Amino acid sequence: MQPAQKPKAKAAKVLSFLDMVDRFPDEEAAMTYLKDVLWSEGPVCPFCGSKHHNVRANPMYLYCADCRKSYTIRTGTIFQRSHVPLHKWLYAIYLVVTARKGVSSLQLSKELGITQKSAWFMLQRIRSACGNDGGCDLLSGIVEVDETYIGGKEVNRHESKKKRAGRGPVGKMGVIGMTAAEMT
Repeated sequence: MQPAQKPKAKAAKVLSFLDMVDRFPDEEAAMTYLKDVLWSEGPVCPFCGSKHHNVRANPMYLYCADCRKSYTIRTGTIFQRSHVPLHKWLYAIYLVVTARKGVSSLQLSKELGITQKSAWFMLQRIRSACGNDGGCDLLSGIVEVDETYIGGKEVNRHESKKKRAGRGPVGKMGVIGMTAAEMT
């Protein structure tokens, strides 16, 4: 008699670079995607939450019939007040999320064909969107703490640089590390 086999979970499909380029070739495709994600049930005013709107001369801009404010798909998101096209934003997010060791603003500027200053601005917005807003709960529950002293031995120092105080942390830099322990 064979033991019951567990059903295998489907692995999430990773979006490749070529899939990214095919899916978002221009700003219009990126805007259509964001409208489907953010406004699945139709446009909603980010200021008052109303669904009553009028279209301006430029179809990108909507005008709320209730609070009388203009808004776009970018309003209230990390894309707000940025002139960088949306497909470049989505590509930047893709690069940040898939990079193993992070992405610098210089590398991002070269990849996207924008200035380093704009790339730095984008990275700050993306990092803040990915970050933890609570701030204080980073080290909650059980916290593991360890310390060490970094520096060479007194014996190996030049005579004029030696600290005249025996063994231990004299003349060394103290380093402390903390991490939240996982409960198992």
